[in-house]
Amino acid sequence: MDHVRWLLAGWNRLSVIAIGSVVVGYAAVAWHWRQYIHPELGMDWLLAFIWGFMTLLLAWRLDLRRDLRLVLVGLAGGAVIEWWGTTTNLWHYFTSERPPVWILPAWPVAALTIHRMPVLLGRFFPGLWRLGRLYWVLLPAFVVYMSHFAWPSVGILSTKVVFALMVGVTLVAADPNVDTAIFLAGASLGIFLEYWGTSRYVWNYYTKEIPPLAAVLAHGFASVAFARAERTVSRLIPASWRGAPAPRGSE
Repeated sequence: MDHVRWLLAGWNRLSVIAIGSVVVGYAAVAWHWRQYIHPELGMDWLLAFIWGFMTLLLAWRLDLRRDLRLVLVGLAGGAVIEWWGTTTNLWHYFTSERPPVWILPAWPVAALTIHRMPVLLGRFFPGLWRLGRLYWVLLPAFVVYMSHFAWPSVGILSTKVVFALMVGVTLVAADPNVDTAIFLAGASLGIFLEYWGTSRYVWNYYTKEIPPLAAVLAHGFASVAFARAERTVSRLIPASWRGAPAPRGSE
C-alpha cells in the first residue's frame, strides 16, 4: 500500500490540467492530419497503450519550470534527429516528408515520460540507481554500434557532426548512475515505439528491420543527451527559475 500511496501522490490537480492539455494537443494533431487516419481499420491497441502510458506518466510529479526546459530540449533535439535521419535516408516516413511535422510533438512527450520512468522503476527496483559502472560499457558500445548503423551516410557532413555529438555526450559531464538509469528507461520505451512505427510502416529504416536494435537503443541515448542538455541549461539560469532538482531513486 505504501507504494500505491506514493504513486498516487504524484498526481494532483495540475496533473489533470496537463492531461487535458495534452489530449487537446493530440486531438489537434489528429484533426489537422486526419487524412492519414483510417477509423475503418479499428482501434490500434498498442498505440493506445503507448500514448496512454506516456500521457499519465508525463503528468506525474510535474514541475513546470524544469519540465518546460525538457520540453524545449526534446522538441529541438527531436527536430535535429528527425532532420538528420530523414535527409540521410537512414529512415523514411510513409508521407516522404523530411521530417514530417506531426512526428515532432512526440519527442517532448517521450522526453518527459522517460525522465520520470527511472524514478518510478527505481521505487520498486532500487538497484536501478546503482548501475553507474555499466555507463562506460553501455554508452561507448552504443556509439560504436550506432556509428556502424549510420555508416552508409558517413560521407555526409551532418552524420559526421552526429558522430562527434555522440562522443561528446558520452565523455562530457557524465553522471553515470543517473545517465545509465535514463538510458535503460529510454531504450525500454523505445522497444514499443519502434516496434509500433516499423510494424505499421509509419516509418522504416534502410535495413528493413522491425525494428533495428540501433533505433531502440537510440531512444535511450537521446534521452541521456536531452537530460544532459536540461541539466546544463539549469546551471546557466538563476536558481529561482530552475524548479525542483531532478529526483533520484525513490524520492
